[in-house]
Amino acid sequence: MKKKILSLVCLALIGGLSIFSIFACDKDTNCYVRITVVDEVTHAPMKDVFVKIDIDNSYINAEGLTDAAGNFDAVFTAPAIFNVAATYETGYDSIYKPELFYCYRKGNNTIRLKEGDTVFSTVNLESEIYREYRNQ
Repeated sequence: MKKKILSLVCLALIGGLSIFSIFACDKDTNCYVRITVVDEVTHAPMKDVFVKIDIDNSYINAEGLTDAAGNFDAVFTAPAIFNVAATYETGYDSIYKPELFYCYRKGNNTIRLKEGDTVFSTVNLESEIYREYRNQ
């Protein structure tokens, strides 16, 4: 009788551990990120800012525009360290011809993603306006 009870307890323990291990493997391993782009001076959120998340400025992992609250969300399948670049096209001033120069503001940051976590990061958009010649 004791052997049957001991066998049942062992079987129940093994079954319970098996079920636990099955559900433990089901945990969320994605890495989530929310980038918020704000004006450097006013700290107001910036809408329609182009955000690019990449490694070493070569392989783009995510890109898109910020929403009305200045947020850009992305999901990654593995933890890593990424560069974040934000660019906002300001239009053209009267000094430069629109067809020749591209005017923009920019901001940069670095993020480290962790498995199963959400990383919140803020990028300050510089107030300086940059101009680049468009090679036509």
